[in-house]
Amino acid sequence: MKYNPNYIDYSYDGEYLNKKFIKEFIKFRKENNLTQEVFSEFSKCSREKIARIENGSHSPTVLSLLKILGPIGYTIKIVKVKDNIFPPF
Repeated sequence: MKYNPNYIDYSYDGEYLNKKFIKEFIKFRKENNLTQEVFSEFSKCSREKIARIENGSHSPTVLSLLKILGPIGYTIKIVKVKDNIFPPF
C-alpha cells in the first residue's frame, strides 16, 4: 500500500497535541458559559473528572469524551493537524 509522504507529519507529538486539546477543551467550556459544575451536570460526568481533564492529570478515553460531549450535542472528529490551527504555545 502506497502512502503520500507529504501527508505524514511527525512534528506533532502526543504531549504537544494533548496540551492543545486541554486548552481547546477549556476554551470550549468557557465559550459556552459553562462552569465545571454545570458542564458536569449536562454531560453526566463528575465535576472532578472535568477538573482532572482540564488540569492534565487525567487522560480521557475516546469513549469518555463521547460520553461527556454527546449529551450536550457535540462529538469528536479526526482532522489533519495544520500549523495555522495549532500554533506553538
